[in-house]
Amino acid sequence: MANSIPLKLYLATRARSERGTRRALARGDTPEDEKAQEHERLGHAGIERPDGPLIWIHSGQDRHALAARELANRLRAEREELNFLFTTSARARRDSEEHLISQFAPDEYVPAIRSFLTHWKPDLSIWTEPDVRPALAAGAAGFGVPLYLIDAHTAPTETQGWRFWPGVSSTLLTDFRHVITGDPVKAGALRRLGAGPAKTEIVGYLEEGTAALPCNTAERDDIAKDIVGRPVWLAGHAADAEIEPILDAHRQVLRRTHKLLLILVPDDPEAGPDLAKAIRDHGFTASLRSSGAFPVSDTQIYIADTEGEMGLWYRLAAVSYLGRSLEASGGVNPFEAAALGSAIIHGPNVRNYRRAYGRLASAGATRMVRNTNQLSEALEALLSPDIAALMAHEAWKLCTSGAEVTDRAMDLVLTELDEREPA
Repeated sequence: MANSIPLKLYLATRARSERGTRRALARGDTPEDEKAQEHERLGHAGIERPDGPLIWIHSGQDRHALAARELANRLRAEREELNFLFTTSARARRDSEEHLISQFAPDEYVPAIRSFLTHWKPDLSIWTEPDVRPALAAGAAGFGVPLYLIDAHTAPTETQGWRFWPGVSSTLLTDFRHVITGDPVKAGALRRLGAGPAKTEIVGYLEEGTAALPCNTAERDDIAKDIVGRPVWLAGHAADAEIEPILDAHRQVLRRTHKLLLILVPDDPEAGPDLAKAIRDHGFTASLRSSGAFPVSDTQIYIADTEGEMGLWYRLAAVSYLGRSLEASGGVNPFEAAALGSAIIHGPNVRNYRRAYGRLASAGATRMVRNTNQLSEALEALLSPDIAALMAHEAWKLCTSGAEVTDRAMDLVLTELDEREPA
């Protein structure tokens, strides 16, 4: 498709709009944050390319970025030398993380695409949500970047600029080496867009989920023996403003469930010692993880003020309140709890993971609360083993619903990387 006449005409119209953008930037009246965005969209990166293999993942709109990042984390678990570049065409993008770089996708403008590809030199590209850009795909293929589309379920029905150019749509997917979709109807539509039968595979759709967080099994068994027979709930990533409602809810439920143990993971682990003193001043018996203490029979609150142990706490708690959500922090990834069989309670402020919480809520796998009373009511209800088990099972099913697609995508990527390595 790279040299087709329809594509050249399409690019000519895009070039005119890009000249207007560049003139606006040159005038100097564009706000600084918008100017930075436009520079990225014109292919100018603000950071250096990392050393080693770089996988470029284009997620189109940001609603699919969580699933894509989980795929990246699984790939990095297999190949620790991998780095990842995420691009989006949304109006906002997520922040970069270690080994996960976020950028705005270059506009459909040859110099922008050339600048983007020259700087990043990606070894392979995965498109996980169908914002299929003809010029960007053709440019990447021309640079020798292998392209894979693994979540093709809305591209045939979305109205995009390239649809008005005869000859572009029928060859849109010819530059992709492999296309994965979820049903035969979509597969047929994708083939009409240039995805040949030999490279179109019906597997499923990529969804948010996560691999189970690790833990020290021996330590898990030791703590489980110490708390056997006790109902346990977890308040994870609890922000400062959430501590008081969490303690109030715990106190209310303790009146009826005297052996109840709260594992409290503060959002700031360094606050552990001060938090322990404040909790004891509130009349609770508490012990502190960082001091080497384990929960004993009279421990009412165990303060887990360490990092990297959420896999341990989710395994020990039948019910988890997920923090950063009663106040306006944006929530935490609910699939970490779901993957380990913990029923989920959360507050209303989960904007960073809105789609994930929405899917779980639709399946009846979460309880949303707004205040202390609702938190204590939800906690008391979910301490019923039957209710908690049902919710946890529904959450686990959703958590694993995209596993087959993720596994297939990993096979494709790792095989491609193996073949590209020098003998």
